[in-house]
Amino acid sequence: MMRNPRGRGEQHVELIPGLPDDVAVDCLARVPHASHRALRRVCRGWCHAAAAPCFASARAAAGAMEDLVFMLQFGNPSADDGPKDDDAPNNTPAYGVAVYNVTTGEWRRENRGAPQPVPVFAQCAAVGSRVAVLGGWDPRTFEPVSDVHVLDASTGSWRRGASMRSARSFFACAEAGGKIYVAGGHDKHKNALKTAEAYDPVANAWDPLPDMSEERDECDGMATVAGDRFLAVSGYRTARQGGFERDAEWFDPASREWRRLERVRAPPSAAHVVVKGKVWCIEGEAMMEWMGMRKGWREVGPYPPGLKAGTARAVCVGGGDKVVVTGALDGEGGGGRHALWVFDVKTKNWTVVKPPPEFAGFVFSVASLRI
Repeated sequence: MMRNPRGRGEQHVELIPGLPDDVAVDCLARVPHASHRALRRVCRGWCHAAAAPCFASARAAAGAMEDLVFMLQFGNPSADDGPKDDDAPNNTPAYGVAVYNVTTGEWRRENRGAPQPVPVFAQCAAVGSRVAVLGGWDPRTFEPVSDVHVLDASTGSWRRGASMRSARSFFACAEAGGKIYVAGGHDKHKNALKTAEAYDPVANAWDPLPDMSEERDECDGMATVAGDRFLAVSGYRTARQGGFERDAEWFDPASREWRRLERVRAPPSAAHVVVKGKVWCIEGEAMMEWMGMRKGWREVGPYPPGLKAGTARAVCVGGGDKVVVTGALDGEGGGGRHALWVFDVKTKNWTVVKPPPEFAGFVFSVASLRI
């Protein structure tokens, strides 16, 4: 709507001249996500259309949804100059946010408005269209921070979120039931933590949770089978540096209690991911699925070809249709470079994706969303 210059109220302005608005929205919904920032700059009508809640439904109806993997990644020292697009500097950051579009195969850096610098070893997790970057080390003092920064991937805008109640690094982190849970890790004295809290990105508020039964430094975080409960896997106590436990604890939001799971941990170098409600791990020579305490682990697929053991991070995309694994290339030919492996859950086949040199650094944390 635009105000009539003669002062007679407002008049309707077509989104695309000559087309009904529903047809115009269907056309706009098919614009690739990488061009949405430019789309919103065309005019107020397009900006409002792209920001409307029904725009996501229109993209889904048009089959235009895209799966994005967000990676907190160290720069690759062997890379030449970094990306030359308008949204990235010419140099590769020491630690920053990289994005791989699984649908289109495109790579980019999420630098505009992002925290500068990004805390080293910060973690990321996604809720809806939002990606949160949490905790890590201050790159100047190397002490843990409580910082939270939130990206709205639908608009490309960043904001400062409410800080965690405890500064921590190397903690379990995952989305469950619409909240982002963090647990364990260690403080500035390298003491393992058993504290936990949950972040609501809509309310921008933290909920302090009861302590876990054990300290858990360098533990893994994931959602449980129903997707509404948070699981903190393995980790080690202060007195047992590097002595990873093989148990886990999950938080029951109804009773607000932690409950233990025994023998769920695969070998310490395994990467864990939840696929369609099942806990998987990437370790040894296969993809494994946890069948419960009685049955243990069973093989569900081959090991990613060329992946160096102990370097993997994994995330589920496409509603469980695919698993994306990041890690180092094995053997002398790898040259310290990292790559991506995309696993098709239906066909059990892997596709190796070798990124451009500026995106070939070590990935510490991954999150995904469909937009």
